[in-house]
Parts: sequence; structure tokens; C-alpha cells
Amino acid sequence: TSGFLHGSLIHLLFNMNYLWRFPRWIENNGGSGNGQSGWCLYLTTYVLSIIAGNLFRDYFSTSGVGMTTLCLGASGGICGINGLMFAMLQKMGNSQGSMAVLKNVAFLILFGSMANNVSNASHIGGFLCGGMLGWFFGPNYRKGYSSSKWNYDGNETPSDYKLAMGAGVEPDQPFFPLKYIYGALCLSCLFNPKLRVIPEYILKGFTSPGSLSGMYV
Repeated sequence: TSGFLHGSLIHLLFNMNYLWRFPRWIENNGGSGNGQSGWCLYLTTYVLSIIAGNLFRDYFSTSGVGMTTLCLGASGGICGINGLMFAMLQKMGNSQGSMAVLKNVAFLILFGSMANNVSNASHIGGFLCGGMLGWFFGPNYRKGYSSSKWNYDGNETPSDYKLAMGAGVEPDQPFFPLKYIYGALCLSCLFNPKLRVIPEYILKGFTSPGSLSGMYV
């Protein structure tokens, strides 16, 4: 739940502006449905990348301020969407676009290394999680005979897809359907009683921020 909390209004506006600037085709699963609506992959990547970022932060914060302070913000999720976009562009064969994403994330990490109270571990963990989800559960791309076969959201301009994919490239099915992730999560909760309290803890995290960690804000 820390990904839905922010330290200040400026912090919130900065992250929301970053999300707003992502291309629409990311939300539409790169122009392809993998048996789900495109936003399912987007939202799944966002939430799981926040979790991965927090786990990275907890693992590497073994001493100092990191062990005694709360971690707030959507940076892990945002870097996860960057990782998702990086993986999609790589599979499209758009090396120039993927390198631009990589440089953008490198800038975030550089900024985090110079600023106070910024968790670079969350950035890196989120990006790696998003990249893996994009590679295994995002659409593959193949050479097509006609650009008219491209699928796109009615609210999206087809030229955006053409610019990202390149001429003669169209989306194809992913390596694994997204439902495998949900199935694994359901089975984990079914066979591990400790995980069944997760919904209760999520609700408590929203209603009483900091209570689960013993620190209140």
C-alpha cells in the first residue's frame, strides 16, 4: 500500500505527471490482447513492481536510516512500467526506443543517488520486475504483411503504434498468458494460510498507514 501514499503534494504530482506521459499503447498491451484487456498487464505490472521495489528496498536496507523510516511513493511501479515498455520495445526490435527508456531509468537512479530520502533499490527492483513481466507475459511481435492488421485502442492514433513497432511489425501472443500469474497467486493463498490475511493487511495499510510496520504517520 506504500505505493499509493506520498510524502507531499509535489511528490504525488511528480509521479502522476510521469504516469500521464507514458504512451497509450503501453496501457493497451502494446496493441495486442493476451486473452485479457490490455490494462490488466499494465495494472498487474504496476502493482507487482511496487511490491518488488519494496522487497528490494527492505533487502538492501540492512543498516542506517533505511531500517527506521517508511518508504512511500509509486516510484517502484513507475520504474516497473518503464521496464515493461523496455521489454516490449526490445521484442519489437526497436533498439533506439528501448535505449531511450534505459537512459531515462538511469537518470532516475542518478537523481536518486544525489537526492536525500530516495530509494534507488525500489527503482531498480521495480524496473527488473516490469522487464521480466513484459518479456514473459507481454506480447511478442512478428513481421506482418499489412499494417492494417495492427490492433489498436479506438482512443489511440495508429501512427503511435507504427512509430514504436516500425513498418511491417504486428503484435502476437505472449510466451505465457497473464492468467498464470493470477493462478499462481490464488494457489499460494490456498495452500499457505499466512497469505490469506493479505486482503486484511492491505485494508489496514490504507486505513492506518504505518501500523503494520510499527511506525505511524
